[in-house]
Amino acid sequence: MLRRTRSVKKKFEFNCELLKNTIEYKEHNINEIVIYSVSTLKNPRDNTLIFVNSLDEENIKKLDKIKSCLILINKNNSYSSSDSNCLLYVDKPRREYAKILDFILKSQHKENKKYILKDGYYIGESVFIGKNTIIEPLVFIDNNVIIGENCIIKTGAKIRGNVVIGNNCVIKENCVIGDDGFGVERDEDGITYKIPHLGGVNIGDNVEVGALSCICQGTIDPTIIQDYVKIDDCVFIAHNCFIDKGTMIIANAEVSGSVHIGANCWIAPNSCIRDSIVVGNNTIVGIGAVVVKNIDSNVVVVGNPAKKIK
Repeated sequence: MLRRTRSVKKKFEFNCELLKNTIEYKEHNINEIVIYSVSTLKNPRDNTLIFVNSLDEENIKKLDKIKSCLILINKNNSYSSSDSNCLLYVDKPRREYAKILDFILKSQHKENKKYILKDGYYIGESVFIGKNTIIEPLVFIDNNVIIGENCIIKTGAKIRGNVVIGNNCVIKENCVIGDDGFGVERDEDGITYKIPHLGGVNIGDNVEVGALSCICQGTIDPTIIQDYVKIDDCVFIAHNCFIDKGTMIIANAEVSGSVHIGANCWIAPNSCIRDSIVVGNNTIVGIGAVVVKNIDSNVVVVGNPAKKIK
């Protein structure tokens, strides 16, 4: 039995004092702390980079428990932390997060990734493949990937880093799992900043991912596909999504970022679900529906915009 849980890997090591040398942050009082990864306000961890758009009492309690973090906080919020954390008050925390993380990643020593050709497919380092799993020719498997037992990875599939795939899964031809999602911030001059994605993808047991489909990795925490989910060909699932157990997503459906789809749902062909929408359990989203509001459990929605009919 494959154990799919994995500890948080050290993604980088960065001394925040180096930010004093940049134009944007040289005036800030930056503590000499070292961060090793990123985390979210929902699940903050020590020695990480975090951005905070707004605060409530529950989130303040979470931040009070962490240490040695670089916290980017909206300047309209009033919050004081322990001396062990470094607070930067900024106009747009998510944008500054993108700029700082990009600076960190570019400042790291870049080692050439090493891949080997094995039985007709390429495989990176720190990869675990379970018993009786079949990897067809022309597959690409990046570094830091776990694939469970009795899986079939079909020709042309691309599995990027920090992806975990459970047992008895089928990954069909030319799909991409773990690609970066589309997260962009823009400043006052119109300059765009791509937000680096580090969260990976966690896929449960008995999952099928169709040909030419794409599942993007999470921005910070992983995109999650639960057990027995079936994804048809040409489906797009964006970063930070959560697809619950037994749901089926049919050809050409588009699921935007941070969408939560409940268990045993049917997402019909050519449907589109807007970002941050919650779809309840046992729900049917009709052909071509455009979902712009949260949907209750045990209903059928159709149309543009999608409306409940049953």
